[in-house]
Amino acid sequence: MDKKRTINPPVYSPHVKKAVDFTFQNLNEELSLERITGHLNLNKSYFCKLFKHHMGTTYTKFVNELRIEQGKQLLLKTELSILDIALALGYNNPNYFIKAFKQHLGTTPLKYRKEREG
Repeated sequence: MDKKRTINPPVYSPHVKKAVDFTFQNLNEELSLERITGHLNLNKSYFCKLFKHHMGTTYTKFVNELRIEQGKQLLLKTELSILDIALALGYNNPNYFIKAFKQHLGTTPLKYRKEREG
């Protein structure tokens, strides 16, 4: 039986807790491994292992999942364009947002919005 992972599970490492908090506070900005490890003053390799151990996913996937979840809300609750949503979520390239959204949900942001209007 697979364990279901939640977006914000309890975190037992203070470094991972700080990373998660920082990520939520800066979700609309650039969130590279370099930025988060610099913020935490940690070695990138150590941080990656620590984060994956506690969160069950990589930091990059975690950030993308959070952004996709927030994107779903913006698609349903606003009339913002896909470009504006991508930029509001910290994506510099709307095509990357569309690709990540489709990989995560199996549909494009535009189709997601149209299927749920109604």
